[in-house]
Amino acid sequence: MNAALPREALEARIAREREALAEALGDLREQARAGLDLRQRVRERPTAWLGGALLVGFVLGVRS
Repeated sequence: MNAALPREALEARIAREREALAEALGDLREQARAGLDLRQRVRERPTAWLGGALLVGFVLGVRS
């Protein structure tokens, strides 16, 4: 019976570690999505994006 107690404790610890890892992975995914959200970036600085779009359009128009 002594061997069963440490095994149960290890299984419980593994379960807690898995839960913590799953939570950390979820947080990481959320941060990655927020960093790649183009709509949010455009909302934060619409003038800069408009200026960049006009500049790219001008450069492409002049090259043609």
